[in-house]
Amino acid sequence: MRNRIISLALVLGLALPAFSDELTVKPDAPGRYTVVKGDTLWGISGRYLQSPWQWPELWRMNRADVKNPHWIYPGDVLVLDYVDGRPRLSLASDATREVKLSPQARPEELDRAISSIPADVIEPFLARPLVVDAAQFATGPQLVAGPDERISISQGDKVYASGVGESGTWQSYRLGKPLVDPDSNNALGIEASYSGDLVVEKLGRDVQTLRVRRVAEEILIGDRLVRAPKEQFVSYVPHPPPENLRGKIISTYQGIDGAAQYSTVAVNLGSQSGMEPGLVFGIYKKGGNILITGADGKPRQGQLPTEQAGKLFVYRVFDKVSYALVLDSTSAIYVGDSIAAPEAE
Repeated sequence: MRNRIISLALVLGLALPAFSDELTVKPDAPGRYTVVKGDTLWGISGRYLQSPWQWPELWRMNRADVKNPHWIYPGDVLVLDYVDGRPRLSLASDATREVKLSPQARPEELDRAISSIPADVIEPFLARPLVVDAAQFATGPQLVAGPDERISISQGDKVYASGVGESGTWQSYRLGKPLVDPDSNNALGIEASYSGDLVVEKLGRDVQTLRVRRVAEEILIGDRLVRAPKEQFVSYVPHPPPENLRGKIISTYQGIDGAAQYSTVAVNLGSQSGMEPGLVFGIYKKGGNILITGADGKPRQGQLPTEQAGKLFVYRVFDKVSYALVLDSTSAIYVGDSIAAPEAE
């Protein structure tokens, strides 16, 4: 048993970030809060801050800490105090519980650490390939035959593939819709359509035998296979993007018309643009056109101001495209809506 307290920048001897004058702690923020199972980092942030994406400032995190945060677990006690007039959140020094301190979280710890955002709403998107290159796609392993020469395949069926070079779990997918930048009209990639999981039963030189473990949509002969990635865990610190990082929503997952809270959307910014998991953007809707009567009594066209309609949290990043979860919205979110640094609340 040993105590654990986080005072990140001071302990590590690293420079503190520049603090915003707009860091506002809620009037009813608890002086002490015990983390419980089911909490999320975003939810706890909202208990303390009017603008939850300012979480790193409250914890006095530097840039390195944001990318590699300390884990927070159920049973941890958070303490809010003030240092030189600035609010600071840390782990209570008088709260004890058995923990394992290491630079990297172990698998057993990941089962207990709280996630950044509700894990159940993004789990389907973490372990599945979402953006692929068409040329690479065409060279991947492929399903070549099913049971009794049926085209459609069900859970538990034995199927056959070519090109599968190792045992374990594989995922079946096919080409979906292209993702196109709305401003440049450049192709950013192709969104793959996931159809299910399969497990290798027998490896052969020309043909491999697999068993269907799970069907998500519909597995078809001709689908391509990709090695299932290792289980992932989302514990990214929510933080705002640079002021100059702006983009647009280019797709809503499964073509949902009018995304709302906990919908997944794709945006036209990727790692090449500086995107990273944990960034929180505001979603902005352009104001509509209206008719205004001037002082001379003559009508003229005017436009309502652009307003923030919600926020999104980036959780998976590809080269040119990122996927994000809509955290909240005051109205339906559509393809073409803009994203930029969120407004202070």
